[in-house]
Amino acid sequence: MRPDPAELRAILEIYARPPGRSAYAVIATPEWTWTGGVAEDVRRPAASLLKVAVGIALEERLTSLDSPRVGDLLRADDVSVLHALEPGRHVQPSELLALMLSASDAPSTRWAVDQVGLTATQDVLASVGADDSVVTADGDYGVLGVTTARDAVRIVHAADDPARFPACARALRHSIMNARIPLGVTSQDITIAHKTGTLAGVANDVAHLGCDRGDLWVAFLSDGQHDTLVTGYDMGLCTRALLESSGLRASRSRSFATRS
Repeated sequence: MRPDPAELRAILEIYARPPGRSAYAVIATPEWTWTGGVAEDVRRPAASLLKVAVGIALEERLTSLDSPRVGDLLRADDVSVLHALEPGRHVQPSELLALMLSASDAPSTRWAVDQVGLTATQDVLASVGADDSVVTADGDYGVLGVTTARDAVRIVHAADDPARFPACARALRHSIMNARIPLGVTSQDITIAHKTGTLAGVANDVAHLGCDRGDLWVAFLSDGQHDTLVTGYDMGLCTRALLESSGLRASRSRSFATRS
């Protein structure tokens, strides 16, 4: 049975009721499709979401890149899984791409941005239709810029394509940053590919949730948030409500801490 479009929009409005929040969702089943959003074209800090565009640009040139040494990637103050490896070990470019997207690893991101540059990253955004997204600078921990909830879905939709970008798609589907979307489900219920982003006062998440009876694409952006944990919790509640109202129900519960 097709859900009430007004009910689905009301679910997004509940999440976006506090100031500084945006949401956009696309639900597709064999019988019907629904698209809706609240402040979905408002630009907000992209945080780590722009790493997905960096990943696309990097994957297009993986075979031409050399493998750097772990010790050449790390700074003393980095918090990174790379510290667990021998400094002299050479890391494959595909491995660094995977760490950048699945764990938001800062040294991997710095290396990736050095390889592709900001212009190529902006070109990727244009190629996927993310016309309101702008890369403004690189930084110690990755790329900075703005995006919208609608654009965020477009960016992850493009990267989560195993035929075009198998390395990006695999990394997104094995993200360890999954405390927000969806709250209370596991990979035994649905297939999830997503990317989170966090800055001071900012909590973002965008995901593709593949269920047995359809697909949900959903993006949550925010800024000026007093408590990003509460914001993230509201993302999870909203996602669950969208799934249940669409007949795409999940039954199991598991959540992980998110930091990026």
